[in-house]
Amino acid sequence: MLSAIFALYVLASDTALARSPEPAPDKIALAQLDGYTKALTDSESFAGVVLVAHVGKQLFLRPYGKRDQQGEDPVTADMRFNIASAGKMFTATAVLQLIAAKKLSLDTKVGDVIKDYPNQEFARKVTVRHLLTHMAGAGDVDIFGADKLTVRANIRSHADMLALHWERAPAFEPGTQQVYGNFGHVVLGRIIELLSGQDYDDYVREHIFAPAGMNRTDFANCTDVRSDTAVGYATVDGKLVPNCITQPTKGFAAGGAFSTAGDMFRFVEALRHGRLVPKPLFAQAVTTQHGFMGLGFFATEYGDDVPKRNFRWGHGGSSDGACADVRTYPNTGETVIVLSNRNAPACFSIASLLHRVHDEDKNTHLRTPN
Repeated sequence: MLSAIFALYVLASDTALARSPEPAPDKIALAQLDGYTKALTDSESFAGVVLVAHVGKQLFLRPYGKRDQQGEDPVTADMRFNIASAGKMFTATAVLQLIAAKKLSLDTKVGDVIKDYPNQEFARKVTVRHLLTHMAGAGDVDIFGADKLTVRANIRSHADMLALHWERAPAFEPGTQQVYGNFGHVVLGRIIELLSGQDYDDYVREHIFAPAGMNRTDFANCTDVRSDTAVGYATVDGKLVPNCITQPTKGFAAGGAFSTAGDMFRFVEALRHGRLVPKPLFAQAVTTQHGFMGLGFFATEYGDDVPKRNFRWGHGGSSDGACADVRTYPNTGETVIVLSNRNAPACFSIASLLHRVHDEDKNTHLRTPN
């Protein structure tokens, strides 16, 4: 749950961030993307919004399918969706801001900030770097599923969520393995609160959403479904039910906020232009640190061509009735954002289409010449 599909994301270095972009995908490439997405929509595998931009300019923004698969209202281009683990980028950005403000460092240990953390092995060994790169052995957080309604009802804060597992030791020696999970971001969320003196939600609204111009993004109550918000479903005991029955009431530091494609594009642009995090620090964050991760952002290489012409940074996520993929390709100048109220993996395959390598020629990408 709230797990992200680990498609190969690409190494992003200072040089890559500064490289002159290639020409934008042309009308034929975008028409292929549209046709592919319509086919998935017609098969009821996808409903949502797809945005493509090039060097900060939107080229393509289209809605597909129904806002509620049990209703008739169509998705609109400015509709809000549960972005699942793509929201981990908000937590990473907040941590980077605290590092820039010298309130924190990548080598700060959990116990240096959360003084009463009961498991001393975790407190003494796990660093901020370990948490951002999923190398802490922190594990997941046991709050997902229809059988966890009672547990979720007693969680009102990040401190409550932290207390669920903070007596648990690391699953392995921190720094020796990489296993994706959600609890590490709960720990980061609490660190943000303690160092900023603000609730996590308030900090992110003030220091990320507001300066980025993300006016339609928030940690909305899952059950408060407005007409501008897509509805997701889960299958429980063979029946299709609203997905609120299987996940937290509202978003938290590991994901689950609600946003629009336009707002997520504004977030990407604010990061690219240094409005949220100093550019040198952000360049480090979207450079591969280990495996598939930068510092809180997916950042890995893919493809057989050398030197790598395509690489990407961003984050994806999925949960019951939610799928999101936000990715930027520094070498080609493109940003692709796909938000959906259907289960993975359709949104991921749509997000990767413009850069998918053809089977017959691994060095040929779905980009037609201008």
